[in-house]
Amino acid sequence: MSFYDSTPLGRILSRVSADLSIVDLDAPFSFISSVGATTNAYSNLTVLAVVTWQVLFVSIPMIYLEIRLQRYYFASAKELMRINGTTKPSVANHLAESIAGSMAIRTFEEEDRFFIKNLHLIDINASPFFHSFAANEWLIQRLETLSTAVLSSSALCVVLLPPGTFCSRFIGMALSYGLSLNMQNREWEDYSDRCIIPSSGACRGKIVVDGIDISTLGLHDLRSCFGIIPQDPTLFNGTVRYNLDPLSQHSDQEIWEVLGKCQLREVVQDKEVGLDSLVVEDGSNWSMGQR
Repeated sequence: MSFYDSTPLGRILSRVSADLSIVDLDAPFSFISSVGATTNAYSNLTVLAVVTWQVLFVSIPMIYLEIRLQRYYFASAKELMRINGTTKPSVANHLAESIAGSMAIRTFEEEDRFFIKNLHLIDINASPFFHSFAANEWLIQRLETLSTAVLSSSALCVVLLPPGTFCSRFIGMALSYGLSLNMQNREWEDYSDRCIIPSSGACRGKIVVDGIDISTLGLHDLRSCFGIIPQDPTLFNGTVRYNLDPLSQHSDQEIWEVLGKCQLREVVQDKEVGLDSLVVEDGSNWSMGQR
């Protein structure tokens, strides 16, 4: 329970919502798109090299410079994304607390103070995002400049070729491939900067639970074996059985044993339908202690 006492609710919500969405949806799509954009960029460069092999004297140093620029960019971008991930839970946590205590806020007429604080937290969260976007554009501008240098060198070599070396259609195709290098660089950067940066740096090591490294488990097995105990009790609309065993993986005897350990067996047995007793939204028909 000490974890939930020391960890803000907004950070937990961010991990189980936005971060999992990135892992499940954005990361695979971004990886595939990044690989495709990289492959297309090198294919375009190969076409240029076939037409004018002299462009390799310029393109090879340019590739080296692009890699150095990207490493320089990632060093700052990762920190900006980490700061953004750290400040985002504060916004969600303040919103959740404001909704939960809305009656008290209205009672003491503190709406303006909470509204101003919410805007302040949003500004703090938006600042690293803005700088991250600016750093991204900084890198794109320099990558496009290097790609333009490669294309200009290729065009110069085409002009200096002896007449009749290549037909005009083949030269036009090569130059059109060269023009697409700028677009490939932008696409690659748009896809490659989508990642999750942990706020605490915990992923630098390994996480061991009951002697098992969780990286060796499948995603389905890992999630099915973990539970979250919220600070505030939460019940879902349904029955007692559904709230205790939503996936129907346990027998009635096991459910009764759990209720007995929580000293709720007699309370549920006194109900007419037992485990099928109704639970309304948020468990408002049960006392706070029972919840």
